[in-house]
Amino acid sequence: MKRDGRRKDTASASPVAVYAERAERFDREAAARTATVGVYGTWRLVVFAAAVAGAWWQFASGHGAAAWVVLGASAVAFAVLVVRQRAARRRLRRAEFMADFNRAGIARVERRWTDLPPTPRFSAPGNHDYATDLDLYGEASVLRLVGTCGTAPGWRTLQAWLLGRADPETVSLRQEAVREMAAAMDFRDRLTAEARLAQPSPAGPEPSTPGAEASTAERFLRWAEADSWLPKHRWVRIGALVLAPVNLAAIALYLAGAVPTAALAWPLLVSILVLTRQRKAIHRVFAEADAGESGIRQYGDLLGHLVDAPLASRQMTAIRQRIGTGPRAAPDEIARLRRLLDLADVRRSPLFHLPLAIVLHWDVHVLAALERWKARSGRRVRDWLEAIGEAEALAALAATAADHPDWTLPALDRGARTLRAGALGHPLLAPGVCVRNDVEIGPAGSFLLVTGSNMSGKSTLLRAAGLNAVLAQAGGPVCAGELRMPPMRVVTSMRVEDSVTGGVSFFMAGLHRLKEVVDAARSSAASPGTDNPRTLYLLDEILRGTNSAERRIAARTVMRHLLETNAIGAVTTHDLSLADAEDLVARAVAMHFTESVGDGGDGLAFDYRLRAGIATSTNALKLLEMVGLGRHADGSPADRSRTRQPEPKPTGGAT
Repeated sequence: MKRDGRRKDTASASPVAVYAERAERFDREAAARTATVGVYGTWRLVVFAAAVAGAWWQFASGHGAAAWVVLGASAVAFAVLVVRQRAARRRLRRAEFMADFNRAGIARVERRWTDLPPTPRFSAPGNHDYATDLDLYGEASVLRLVGTCGTAPGWRTLQAWLLGRADPETVSLRQEAVREMAAAMDFRDRLTAEARLAQPSPAGPEPSTPGAEASTAERFLRWAEADSWLPKHRWVRIGALVLAPVNLAAIALYLAGAVPTAALAWPLLVSILVLTRQRKAIHRVFAEADAGESGIRQYGDLLGHLVDAPLASRQMTAIRQRIGTGPRAAPDEIARLRRLLDLADVRRSPLFHLPLAIVLHWDVHVLAALERWKARSGRRVRDWLEAIGEAEALAALAATAADHPDWTLPALDRGARTLRAGALGHPLLAPGVCVRNDVEIGPAGSFLLVTGSNMSGKSTLLRAAGLNAVLAQAGGPVCAGELRMPPMRVVTSMRVEDSVTGGVSFFMAGLHRLKEVVDAARSSAASPGTDNPRTLYLLDEILRGTNSAERRIAARTVMRHLLETNAIGAVTTHDLSLADAEDLVARAVAMHFTESVGDGGDGLAFDYRLRAGIATSTNALKLLEMVGLGRHADGSPADRSRTRQPEPKPTGGAT
């Protein structure tokens, strides 16, 4: 009941205030945990000193047996303190991560990009439909805003959702989970902290190279999913089962004086010969199992947190079932794997390993246990990691929803003919500066033509429409009061670049990109009524890099190709005559942005409000003047031609 009451209180508070309160709470918890870790450290020193002093006193008193008892009891107490301190240190780091996560939440809401933790070193896939144009990557980007993941599977899943698109049924399932998880802040904080703790590096939350972490995980998965080694070398297993008890019996009989030295030496010699032949092969298998394990073993607590999640959405229920069912639940199996690999690590200490290996055939028995684990759960690990990735991606979208109470979960409607949004804004702009507009793109056979002067907001509007469509089809919230749209393939042409090495001019690069847009639109038109979604094209100042007359003709030709398909889209332009062609006038839905000149003619002001019709103002010369290039050195206006002075005539002699 108290938890519900607190949730109602925090629901009415601003996200920044909620994050600030929670960060302060976790800072206090971290301070208390720090003191606890210090206490355990002090007790370790006390136990060590007492063990040394007590053992010395007992030996000095001639009580050797008592001295060994003191040392044994002290060793047990010391080990218990080490385990307790390690657990306390983990709880301390968890509290620190949760405090950092809530401080990062404030930075996300306020769009203080430099205060956000770095994202993995991802790069946009080549020739992707929209990744570069819509700022999915970079310092001020969608992945930076939404990305609260801590593990490689989480980042990989979130990136895949943003680069792709889900069908309406999948989107509905994700939205249900996002809506539920947005209110479960304690669950999300703990999930993020456990994900950070699962990283191999103790350096903190920076996800250094998920590609490297993924590659080590893949090496582990190759071992986990491959055939076992021992079934192909049964004689090694049989030898271990026979020779280990024989060795123990020989040692016991030798110590009892019942057998001569030879009776002890022969079984040990046979054991040495057997192990020498297969030692490298067995240790190679250990190395394969251990590759990437430094991360895999740390996922136990994270999986346990998911199994215990107090969430009832269908998506989270399915995730819990994937990791909590089977012969053993995933957290238990990961803990078992950790213990087995700890036993295998004894080989790194020759002083302890050599007698265990010779007498007990330690390595063979540990390998047999590992391969039993592999047979039971090896092929389930990949699904566990994918479940972690899905849970983290859902939590990231849920955090975005919690950060922005005025955003909405959109409606994906297969029967919709337009993208219709009320109060649509750019997701990467801070709430205090983001201007919202009502926008409708479509139906097919028409296009939204957005005109306006420089810096008035045309490109921002296109990116707002594209980014929100991407977020909608990932299953997340959108920066809008409402949004309804059909399933769509978003294709953009905004940031076209030439290539010196490739011999491609700026104009030619633009043509290539537009050809890809037209091909996408034709592809969706060729398969109506299937799962192939219609295309949403967003074209910003198309075909820059040639003269105005040819550009106008080429742009109109491209638009005619697009209007022949079932695609919907928007185009921005400075060329006010782009849609003057008779066949385009009736099909262009004209909207525009404008600006106002400050008092006294100084400065420009933009309200970023979308208005009906074609723009009637320009501001290029005013901007030229604002940056100090508006007049010539002699003070004459920049747009006034100088009067050409007659050249002096020669005064004599040959010229």
